[in-house]
Amino acid sequence: MSDLSKNSQCVLKVLETADSLTTTEILEIARKKKYADICTDCAGGDAFVAAANQLVEMGLVTKKFGKGGYRWHLVKG
Repeated sequence: MSDLSKNSQCVLKVLETADSLTTTEILEIARKKKYADICTDCAGGDAFVAAANQLVEMGLVTKKFGKGGYRWHLVKG
């Protein structure tokens, strides 16, 4: 995980808290003080989307479009 950017680490850390989350839910959680050490840039939408899509390409996260926008899932393996 240390090879990942802070934004990618943030997305993974937040996704560990639930089975799946919407983009809005992830951004709300990332703004919490608990994640301040790694979620500095990711709390904004563009940086989050770039990091999350990179994790999808790496096979670490999946995304599905549905009610409320994208729903992101951590790949368990």
